[in-house]
Formats: sequence, structure tokens, C-alpha cells
Amino acid sequence: MHFTSFVFILFFLAFFVLYWASPKRGIKNLLFLVASYLFYGWFHPWYCLILFFTTLLDYFIALGIGRKILSKKTLMLLSFIVNFGTMIFFKYNDFFLLEIQNALIQLGIDYQLTTLHIIFPLGLSFYTLKKFAYILDVARQNIVPETNFINFALFVAFFPQITSGPIDRAQNLLSQIQSERKWSRSLFNNAWPLILMGFFKKLVIADSLAVVVDKIFTLQQPSILLVLIGAFGFTFQLLTDFSAYTDLSRGISFLLGFRTPENFKSPYLSITPTDFWNRWHITLSEWLRDYIFFPVRRLCLRIKSRASKQIALIVPPLITMLASGFWHGTGWTYIVWGVYYGLLIVIYQIAGFGGAWKPNNRFKLAAAWMLMFGLIMFGWLIFRSPSIEWLVNIGRHSQFVQSSNEIFVAVASLSTITGYIAPLLIKHFVDAIKKDAIRNWVEPLFYAVALTATVVYINSSTPDFIYFQF
Repeated sequence: MHFTSFVFILFFLAFFVLYWASPKRGIKNLLFLVASYLFYGWFHPWYCLILFFTTLLDYFIALGIGRKILSKKTLMLLSFIVNFGTMIFFKYNDFFLLEIQNALIQLGIDYQLTTLHIIFPLGLSFYTLKKFAYILDVARQNIVPETNFINFALFVAFFPQITSGPIDRAQNLLSQIQSERKWSRSLFNNAWPLILMGFFKKLVIADSLAVVVDKIFTLQQPSILLVLIGAFGFTFQLLTDFSAYTDLSRGISFLLGFRTPENFKSPYLSITPTDFWNRWHITLSEWLRDYIFFPVRRLCLRIKSRASKQIALIVPPLITMLASGFWHGTGWTYIVWGVYYGLLIVIYQIAGFGGAWKPNNRFKLAAAWMLMFGLIMFGWLIFRSPSIEWLVNIGRHSQFVQSSNEIFVAVASLSTITGYIAPLLIKHFVDAIKKDAIRNWVEPLFYAVALTATVVYINSSTPDFIYFQF
């Protein structure tokens, strides 16, 4: 079931009425949990089995940590093995088998390994991080383990977030599940702009950009110019697609009485790699920072060596971003993309341009932004490429422009991409208006145009979001 599908709209309207008609918090939570499992298992009911049993295990592990039944390390290790073992099995089983098979072929051994071709469960990467963060927070005594299984199961299966995040923390989401919720007009006022912009960015912008981008990246030997235009288009396709999902998730959550975190804060205005990751997929960045970067950094600083500070500067970003690459998907493109960002962070930090660095004049700021945007775009080029071999082949053998006809194709593609990006720039300037007298008529006008465009495009788009595959 997808947020932009007609089936989901009917499902949500029915659930919305039942949910707010229920007088007690316990009944609301039970209805919410049932709805979450129905939503999650709509296409593949067996998804729910994995979700339920791993949730049940972490529920008892957290209680075991709180009651000191076994050592924290033993229980944390059990949770780690089950959660990440499950994710790796479904996500990387065929990838590893194919790599082993290719290695055997290189050695002259013609042996066919049997791949399982198992469908990767939607949202597994997201709720795995959510559950394991909960276990770590319980072990660190940052939170008290939840004794009500329905509350905990709803925290994990919370349907506005389960397929593509945000990766909410128990301190925020679970505490709201435990609290009473009452309907108020402010919930609707907070929700409708997010829902409208979510539909607009997905149906009008992201899906339209996908038509151009997909054509370029399916070419066997495109020119360098076309590849750059494709990377430029994908840079904004990914932003609008993923931020659209987050907007819809947050808007739906507001309608149900929940306040969930933002996931994007103008990431393409970043001037350093660290700044970018503080703005892009914020909940994942915070997870990586708190549970990988900081622990690895503390471990590096404990090394009794003169080079411990240099090690602490280099190793944590590399390991953190490599983990991010593995988390995002199967294939060498994701791994290389993760290493690429790890190296960028290290280089910027060694050069003295850390996350808190800001230029002292507008010229330097513009130069820093242009450089960073180019690096971001190249990163998304790696990310979107069909394979590393395809990308290397383009760099080695393709010309910048291969024919005069291709110039017309490039101009048409770039014009189309720029036209669909324009509403994002307009929205940015609308949000920046401070005078109420101007904003009070400009903002409604923008939303009216966005609503009209969404209605026009609603039948010509795909319901799938890019991050579903991760």
C-alpha cells in the first residue's frame, strides 16, 4: 500500500474515523497497531511475520536488560545478530553469492551457485535501525524499557514511518504513544501543507524528472554531457521523491496526533560534507553519528599512540559512511558512494573545513557552495549509475558530446529538468517572505497552483518511492 494510492486514501479515511471515535488511548493504540500491520502486509503478508517475531524478541531483550536477567553485552549481541543478520540475509545474500561465483570464474572454476531471489521486505532497513537504537538506549539507561507490548509493537510498526522512515527515536515517538491524544484544529493546520507538498513533489516533480533521468541512465554509452544532465536531474528527483515521502509521513502523523521529526533542511545549500549530512536524511545521519561515529571515535582516542588523534580524525568518518553505503543498498555503487563521502569528510576536516566552518564573505560562501553542490551531484551520479563498470566506461571512452543531434537532446532534457525544479526555488522564496501582508496572498496562490498541478498529474505517476528499495 502506498501513500499516493487510492486504496491508501480509502484505508486511511476509514481508520481515521475509527481512531478518533475511540475514547481510550489503549484502544487507539491497538487500532493503530492493527492498521499498521494491515498497511505493511498489504502486498506481502509474510512481511508481517518477520516484523512480529523480531519485534517480540527485542521486546523481551529490552525487558531482560532492564531486569538484569543476563549481561547487557550478551543481550545486545543477541539483538544485533538477529536484527542485522536478518537484514543482511535478505539484502545481501544473492549479492555475496554472485560475487563468490564471479571470483570462482576468474580462477577458472565454472561452478554455478544457487541464488535465492528472495524479495527484500519493505522497510526492513528502517525498522531494524529503530529497534536496535531502542535496545542500545535501554542498555545505556537513556530510556526505561516499555512493558506494554502493544505500545512497543506500535512504535516499531508505526505505519507512517515503517517503509521509508523517518527513523524515529523512542524518546520521541514511544513517549507520544504512551500519552493521551486529543483532536484539535492545529493538527489539521499542521498536516495539510505537508500532505499537499508531499503529493505535489512526488506526483508532479519527482515522477516527471524520473522519465528523463531513467532514459539517460539506461543508455549503454551516453556522452559525458548527457550523464552530467542525468546526474543533475537525479539530484533533484531523489530530493523531491524522498522529501515527499517524509512530508506525507509527517502530515499523516499530525492528523493522528503525533509530531514526528523533520528529515531535510535545505541539504543542497550545504557548504561542507558534514553540513550536508546534518541536513540530508537527518534521522539516519543522527543514528549513524550516535551509534557508529561517536563510539568508533571514542575507541580510536583510547589507542595509546601519538597518532591517535589522526586516527580519530580519519577512521570514524570512513567506517560510518561505509556503513551508510552498505545500509542503502546492494551493489558496489552504494559501497563506493559511502567510501566517497567518508573520504570527502576526512579531506574537508584535514583542510580545516569541518561542519561548523563558515566563510567570512559572500564570494567564498558562493565558491564553497558551488564546489559542494558539484561534489554532491557527483556522489549521486555514483549512487544512480547502473554499475561501477558502466561509470568507468563512460569516463574512459565517452566523448563530451558525441553528435550534433545529442546537443538538441541535451538542451531539451536540461530545459525539462529545470522547468520541474523551478517550483522548488519558488517555494524556497515563498517560505523566506517575512512580511505577512505579502505572504498571506503569495502562499495561498502557490498552494492553489500546486494543488491544481497535482490533480492534473495524479493519473500519470507511479506510487513507488525510491527509498522503498533501501
